[in-house]
Amino acid sequence: MPSPVIPGPAAKTPEPGALALQLLRPIDALMLPAGQSSRAEVINSKTDGAQFEVLLRLSQSNTQGKTLDITATSPRALATGTQLVIQALNPMQLMAILQPADKPTADLLTRLDPALFPPGSKVEARVISQQQISAAGEQLRFAILARLLQGPASGSTLNLTSGKALEPGTLLSAEVGTRGELRVADMAKQQMAMALSLGLRDSMQRQASAEPLLSSIDLLNRSSATLPEGVQAAMRQVLQQVVNISQLTSSTGVQQAIQRSGSFLEAGLKQLTEMLTTGNPAGNPAPGNRTDVTAQPAQVQTGSLPALDKLITLLSSLPVSADSPSLPGADLKAALVNLLINLQQQLPPGTLKLLGLQPGPWQQGMSAVPHGIFPLPARAMQALTDAPDLGALLRLTAALLSRIQHHQLQSLGQTQSFSDGSSQTTWQLEIPLRDGQQFSHVQVRIQRDDAAAKGKKQEQEPLWEVRLAFNLDQLGALQAIARLFKGRVSTEFWAEQQSTLSLLDQELVQLRDRLLAKGLEVGEMSCHRGAPPQPSHAVQQRWIDEVT
Repeated sequence: MPSPVIPGPAAKTPEPGALALQLLRPIDALMLPAGQSSRAEVINSKTDGAQFEVLLRLSQSNTQGKTLDITATSPRALATGTQLVIQALNPMQLMAILQPADKPTADLLTRLDPALFPPGSKVEARVISQQQISAAGEQLRFAILARLLQGPASGSTLNLTSGKALEPGTLLSAEVGTRGELRVADMAKQQMAMALSLGLRDSMQRQASAEPLLSSIDLLNRSSATLPEGVQAAMRQVLQQVVNISQLTSSTGVQQAIQRSGSFLEAGLKQLTEMLTTGNPAGNPAPGNRTDVTAQPAQVQTGSLPALDKLITLLSSLPVSADSPSLPGADLKAALVNLLINLQQQLPPGTLKLLGLQPGPWQQGMSAVPHGIFPLPARAMQALTDAPDLGALLRLTAALLSRIQHHQLQSLGQTQSFSDGSSQTTWQLEIPLRDGQQFSHVQVRIQRDDAAAKGKKQEQEPLWEVRLAFNLDQLGALQAIARLFKGRVSTEFWAEQQSTLSLLDQELVQLRDRLLAKGLEVGEMSCHRGAPPQPSHAVQQRWIDEVT
């Protein structure tokens, strides 16, 4: 006896698709005005060479129940009985959307209901299909179907026309315009924002504070441990970038500390390549400045560009001087990369790939890192023991590099220009400090807000905000905020310990006197217990393209 037939699972209903249909004769605008949609059913279909000729029966509410039969050519076969939603693009062209059998026609949106999608609301959708609908010689246009991912109509299919092709699977992030049109962020800028988000998350997971590495290097530098000469020299260069507290009591010392923090390595590399290839950087600094590139070895002479590791080694060995701040010099990031290169040369190949750090307790399940985190939370790693462990030293170096990179990405994510001509620029960095044999750091965030120019000759005064974050012995966690606008400065101090708050309150009078002596007008000065709110920064401006 033959085995009974077991029916298999029902075939999955395909996603709706868009088709451009060409009419054989113009359609009456009274029956189907341009932009209006109608239900239709395929009554008949036959092959006509490379194309398919279909007979459609339209039903429209404004025809009092009457139907209209029209004939069109289709780029693919449509089975008799197929249900469509069609829209007139012009008297000779239709866009047809195939509806799955298990989906009601109401799931297809040809317009956004302003009650559900008021102007300014956000729309997230994923492209299902696209079809070119413009004729030869016309401006390119595409019929696009996109599935709404969130909001009141989540799951519905949105019918769009666009001047740009959007591949199926593309994620759209859009804003509803005043006329119900969608304003979609430029794809390149969306990709850049995604890369920035991934970079923030990755560097946050890998980063660790500077203190363990600097303590280990200092210990090895003072011990009798036998290390390769290249590693020893690279460790000394790292320690040379660490400032002491007394250096931060002068404007020159602060300038050098910011310059050497590592946040400007890439800008320094750009200048150095110009010096190596042209013999002089932009700006033509006067002779006698601290950097003489022509005195370097032959492999980095003018007109030739060395490999990146040689370039980093050269940059990490250049001195820094406030007399010529426009020239590149050694900084902490360059010295750390140089140390990383020397350590890798002493370890088996591929060692760096095994140095990923486990996420900290605040990072578990972290899918994204928002722009504007300040200060970064401390994350300590176990420093070296008395025995020189090059692998552990490599891990500490990579973690500090990730922390510097995270500050750079935070700066990039908060720096933006707006369509009205205003802009916001942010620099976020960290300065390692040395106090005897102890190491600590101060985090710095500088924000400049520039208003849109009101006239060609009128220069607007920027608003400056500087934030400092410390966590020092005796004082505990402490943050200072200063704002400067048109010569008027105001300050806030926030401390977690009551004793620190009392000390700060006693020093406010002296601080006011010193600010007045600098010719500044002093506004509000205050002290608070706890931590300040996170820095405010403007919402990212979207560069837009009207899609529908």
